[in-house]
Amino acid sequence: MIKILIADRDEFEAKGIQWLITSSISNADVLVAVHLDDTLLMLEKEQPDIFIYDMNIGNMESIERLLNIMEPNLVCLTMEATYESAKKAIDLGAKSLLIKPFSPQELLKQINSIIRKHLRKQQNTLFPSNLDARQEVVYEELFMEESKNANPYVFIAFQPEKASYLPELNRFIKEYMFPAPPIIFPLSDMFICLFKKTRDADWEETGKRFLHDWELEEKEPICIIINDEKDNQLTIHDKYIRTRRMAEVTFFVGYQQVLHFVKPLEWDFIDPFLTPDEQRQWISFLNEGDKEGISEFLTREFLNFSNPYPDPGLLRIRLTSILAQIRRYMKSANIDLNKFELEYLGIFDTILYDPLIYRIVQKLLIFTSELVDSVFDSTRNQHMELMDKCIHYMELNYWKAHLDLRNVADFVGRNPTYISYLFVKKTGKTFRERLTLLRMREAKKLLEETELAIKEISILTGFHNQHYFSRVFKKMVGKTPKQYRQRY
Repeated sequence: MIKILIADRDEFEAKGIQWLITSSISNADVLVAVHLDDTLLMLEKEQPDIFIYDMNIGNMESIERLLNIMEPNLVCLTMEATYESAKKAIDLGAKSLLIKPFSPQELLKQINSIIRKHLRKQQNTLFPSNLDARQEVVYEELFMEESKNANPYVFIAFQPEKASYLPELNRFIKEYMFPAPPIIFPLSDMFICLFKKTRDADWEETGKRFLHDWELEEKEPICIIINDEKDNQLTIHDKYIRTRRMAEVTFFVGYQQVLHFVKPLEWDFIDPFLTPDEQRQWISFLNEGDKEGISEFLTREFLNFSNPYPDPGLLRIRLTSILAQIRRYMKSANIDLNKFELEYLGIFDTILYDPLIYRIVQKLLIFTSELVDSVFDSTRNQHMELMDKCIHYMELNYWKAHLDLRNVADFVGRNPTYISYLFVKKTGKTFRERLTLLRMREAKKLLEETELAIKEISILTGFHNQHYFSRVFKKMVGKTPKQYRQRY
């Protein structure tokens, strides 16, 4: 039990601090003094571990003499944010100085930090030092296959969502009171801690308590992964590799929780590439601006997983396959590529490195929705040249077999005869020749970039008859679709 004494001349405020600490910290006995005499008496009689001291309570000299003898962990309070107040606190040996009014979280953060250090100091008198414990397992054994047996140890990983919080997490782990002293291995994205197994230790409960205490001080999400496998044949290296794999489950379930494993984690295999049908589906989604279809596909394929989970690496590859379809659409659409280029690169980076699948899908949905809206909005732009409007409409609808000159003329609100004349005058080609060139351009891209069957490509480029498509393709390109694909 940690004994805490609060000395504050404002009784109402002192009682409030007492309530805050007792309701937040379970192992604390909190006492209150509101007069100088009471404070001196309780300091001598109770000998508190932590002394929360309002520096305006009375004669500082008598307090200072007692503090020099007893040396409790001191937290000073004052209403004066001055150099003199700071110097007084330093002279008294205070662990921290809080300026009134301060937030409850700020006070609890200081108290919890002092308690952890105090308990850690007590623990070090009961157990061998960490230096001795470190000699049992060294860094190299995590990475070398011929390492010693892991059976005596429970492996616990502490993983922050952001690596920038590793220094804070390192401090917190070192100060924390565990059932056994940890052997701590800092890594680039987490800490792996080895604990000697003890009969009465409840490691899951320990993890939950650690997480609760962390949340009182820090807002950054962390996940605690406990590898408590019972396989007696595992080496330190084996268990390290398995613990790292277990930590990857955060990709699906997120942070701010404790994951407890008693058997190895196995990934469920998935094909990381889009099937021909899925490629065709995405081409259709984008060409038609079907945002609802895109949302349903991404939700179904990436947000409905349960154990056994697929390998996160394969999922990232699958997402890049979708991004490749979006990239092809970006290049074929009549939009300002510069406007979306940075966003596209940002999405690519998110797919590769973001630690959470739901956030990747969310950002991809937003980007795709904005892209589709931009393409269709540009079609309605009244400042676009008439011929540009016609060609842009064709680029969005070339895949429709029934697309004809009247459809284009109706879209721009002009006579078909005038539009036919305009095509020859502006482009040097008839409407039908221009449409065929557009369809051949898209057919070549599909042959180069996908594994879709030639029949499916003919349908996606506006030809219902595969043989007719092949004849037109050979006439325009000089090779059959099959011969053209073999070049790639």
